[in-house]
Amino acid sequence: FFIGCWARASAAAIKPELPAGSAPAVVVGQTFMAGAIDPLTGSTGWALVSHGIAEKAFTVNQHGDIVGQVASSVSKESEYVWTVTLKAGYKFSDGTNVTAEHVAACLTELNAENKNARTTLGIMTVSVASELKVRIESQRATHVMDSVLAEYVFNIYYKDAHGNFVFTGPYAVKNFVKGKYIDLEPNMYYSRANERPPVLLEKFDGGDKLAEAVKKNLVDVGFHLPIHSVDAIRSAKGVHVKSFEVGYHYMAFHNLRMPHLSDVRVRKAIDLAIDRNNLALSLSGGHATRSLFPDFSPFYSDGSNVAGDATAAAALLDEAGWPLSNGKRTKDGQDLTIKLVAYPQRPGLPIMQPVIAQALTELGITVNSVVTSSAGWAELDEILAAKDFDLLMWAQHTLPAGDPATFLNGFFRSDGGNNHAGFNSSAVDSLLDALTVVDEHQARIAATTTVHAAILDEVPVSNLVTPMWHVSLSDRVVNTYEPWGADYYVIRADEFLTWKNQALANGWVADWQSEAIEALWRAPCPEQAERPMAMASSSRRRMSEAKGKEAKGKAQGADEAILRLMDLS
Repeated sequence: FFIGCWARASAAAIKPELPAGSAPAVVVGQTFMAGAIDPLTGSTGWALVSHGIAEKAFTVNQHGDIVGQVASSVSKESEYVWTVTLKAGYKFSDGTNVTAEHVAACLTELNAENKNARTTLGIMTVSVASELKVRIESQRATHVMDSVLAEYVFNIYYKDAHGNFVFTGPYAVKNFVKGKYIDLEPNMYYSRANERPPVLLEKFDGGDKLAEAVKKNLVDVGFHLPIHSVDAIRSAKGVHVKSFEVGYHYMAFHNLRMPHLSDVRVRKAIDLAIDRNNLALSLSGGHATRSLFPDFSPFYSDGSNVAGDATAAAALLDEAGWPLSNGKRTKDGQDLTIKLVAYPQRPGLPIMQPVIAQALTELGITVNSVVTSSAGWAELDEILAAKDFDLLMWAQHTLPAGDPATFLNGFFRSDGGNNHAGFNSSAVDSLLDALTVVDEHQARIAATTTVHAAILDEVPVSNLVTPMWHVSLSDRVVNTYEPWGADYYVIRADEFLTWKNQALANGWVADWQSEAIEALWRAPCPEQAERPMAMASSSRRRMSEAKGKEAKGKAQGADEAILRLMDLS
């Protein structure tokens, strides 16, 4: 039977069960996995949302809009005070009703324990206004509290009697083996739970191992694949590839704590030496740019020459006192040496690394390249803790909550939680303060452009490329999975749901789930021909089409918009 009555049932309701028989799990292969089921540590909250386990008060939908998830609305009471209204009848995965008391407690704990929860608002004082209303008073002002609460760190959870974290997402954790896999089962208190198959999230040590598993048909969704594997995967039987430009940016942080990189002329020389067009070629796609924001967003800003300029770079190094001697840049008897670090969990980074190393070597810089372990994050964490790098290659979604303040405050504010560059600028801090309180959209774009330019002028970071990502899909999921939101939302509530439509279209009305299970969920939708997996078109056109569809959906009414979102049409 169907559908959302479970999301509205009382806390005392008996937990519904899936039909008899065991549905084959959809296997999602990735090169990263949450290190724990604990949103209080680092960026684990991001992984838990990506895995479909956790949700936030608000989220970003496919079209880039902020929409309610656990919450329904926010209202501004004063410059520093907001009221958040929660959805009635929303439940945790154990059937417990979500209340303001739960939300106030988890936001308070996150703000105290996780530095990423202080990036935008600073210290938060969160209290219960009523059963479904939460009051938030912040140290720093914001004009977009819904966007702030859409930041990945703000998972909504409560701790049960055993101290376990319990979340609200479409899937719940059945079994967790650190560094290996997570067995996910449908959250039976989530709308349309009985239409979801179980999911096995499997961690692979690097993109090449993931690609091999995909070619052997061991993975249904392979997220994301190294470019050099894509042609072979496309030719494999029963496998398809979708390629799409993502909101992520590949960049390199300059470690300003290092004496040789404290000179902005050296940082600018390195930035100029890098030919971003060559980087895009090495990735077989993507958009070469210095902009910290993608070209489909209103915050994009780049009028620079993205080709390398070795002559200008050499002149800057000469001016900074690093002349060329016997093929090496030296000062006071010491070679100019750069430790260039990349991590393989984002396959594009080690692909670009030798291209950057070659450009710097040709300039006379000694480059020591380090690729950290693909088995986990421990080696990279040690490097970050010790600040033991000169250039840190990094992949980052710069508009994770639809607004630029999250990224800019986190990475470039002097006390930002992710200030890898060690950048300290009172001028930029003041510009970020000014950006925080700008309400009007065009004025916000202008304020973002100003702070954006100020950051790039100091070169704490060299943005490189907005990449293309490649996702493999098996025959059984090719018509039920559409990648979007990069890897912030890999396992989502709107995925795999068209199996019900497929079953009903084939006349499986009486007991469609048992029939679907017996068919291994492979039944094709009769009216839907298989789509070619061509390379994605430009992001600008795609976003324009999405906005057009969204506007049409809104005109047809809220019910039809929901149906479209849940893929019932």
